[in-house]
Amino acid sequence: MVINFKLITEVGEFISDEMRVTNEQYQNLLEMSKTFYNGGYDMWIPSGFLVASPEIIKKSILIIQIVNQDG
Repeated sequence: MVINFKLITEVGEFISDEMRVTNEQYQNLLEMSKTFYNGGYDMWIPSGFLVASPEIIKKSILIIQIVNQDG
């Protein structure tokens, strides 16, 4: 499947590059996302690389979007 991350913060919304993952990798990402609020966060975005501080992350929402289930 093809997924991306959408980070919604008080300073804006950011969408990661698309990634091709297996179902097992997707399930692991879902499990790891449960500790998302415990620190800072970084991800590749189409225009470069995003790094967010723990203070921003504590007030943010992380969405793992499935772009294409078959892809």
